[in-house]
Amino acid sequence: MKRVFLFWVLVSTLVFANDYEFSFDELETIETKSYEYSGYIEGEYKYQTLNKNSPLYPSKNKNSQNSYFTELFFNYKYFLDKYTFNLDLLSNYENIDQNEEFQTIISQGFINYKYNENHQIYLGKKTPKWGKGYYINPIAFIDRKKDPNDPEGAREGFTQINYQYNKVLDGSLKNISFDAVYLKVTKDINDYFYNENDSDILAFKTYFLYNDVDIDLVYLYNSDNEDKFGFDFSTNIQSNFEIHGEYGIFDDGYYSYLLGLKYLTESELTILSEFYYQNEVQSNSTAFWDKKYFVNSFTQKEPLDILYTSLYYKNIFNINDKSHQNKVGILYSGIKNLDIDFSISKNIGNDISEYGKKLVDENFWLRLKYSF
Repeated sequence: MKRVFLFWVLVSTLVFANDYEFSFDELETIETKSYEYSGYIEGEYKYQTLNKNSPLYPSKNKNSQNSYFTELFFNYKYFLDKYTFNLDLLSNYENIDQNEEFQTIISQGFINYKYNENHQIYLGKKTPKWGKGYYINPIAFIDRKKDPNDPEGAREGFTQINYQYNKVLDGSLKNISFDAVYLKVTKDINDYFYNENDSDILAFKTYFLYNDVDIDLVYLYNSDNEDKFGFDFSTNIQSNFEIHGEYGIFDDGYYSYLLGLKYLTESELTILSEFYYQNEVQSNSTAFWDKKYFVNSFTQKEPLDILYTSLYYKNIFNINDKSHQNKVGILYSGIKNLDIDFSISKNIGNDISEYGKKLVDENFWLRLKYSF
């Protein structure tokens, strides 16, 4: 019954919404390229002091380790009539204390067919990026988890068929869109979701723009597993003050939610705060596995009027065991297309806490990123 009800909530709004028509007759004809590309090349060096009390501390006697990381990301789009071909290539090399790892993947690779302004379909490997949270997303049911140290980094998508419907409206309800996503799950396709009891996945998302409030309703169906429900929202209280939130729940009783805000002061200090809660502890091999976290970041643009420079501080606090990770850094972007980022981070907590028992105690991190 609940599946039928939620499906009605997701779809019925589309049936009763009024069409909004607009003409392109008066638009100028603009010559556009048939393709475009972008990407970045990134290099990192880390000098890390080690925590001898960590259960991960190696048997050999050493106080520190060196880490090197390089990454190449390349995006290519080709446009042909109503079709768009999108390809994202991600290649990286990592060397941690002489242990090397290299991989090259297609993080996204799909074809988009846009039938008209209202209907389009995607076929291939794609990252939906569901949710409003910056560091974690309780409703990102068909996305890989974010890395809290690089939440905006490229992530590998999943092979899917994604139908999208969009309608622009007059009135308080300004826009509505609908996503229907199908994922085939086997040992070889979308194996991230695979286990012996799993079947293929259907996921739905309905988006509303009501006045100045963004709202998403989401639902995931898997016949051999628990259904998942969720919603999110975001809105601007003022032009410089935004709040957002997410809530997700599974049929087995597990639920999680996030509340956050982003505030820009007159001195161009950006404050981002998020509280995350889940009612059950998860695998401690993942980020945010404990029950309660509070994340705060502060970014000051051009401190002391130093052009092209930003100073930042971030704290991830495990409320349950009182351990936390602190990171302070400076970013310089005065050279065209090049970002130079230097930071120092430290894990603090007792020997049995999440951050107190991590192998790395202090981390000195230099990153250069060239975008094109």
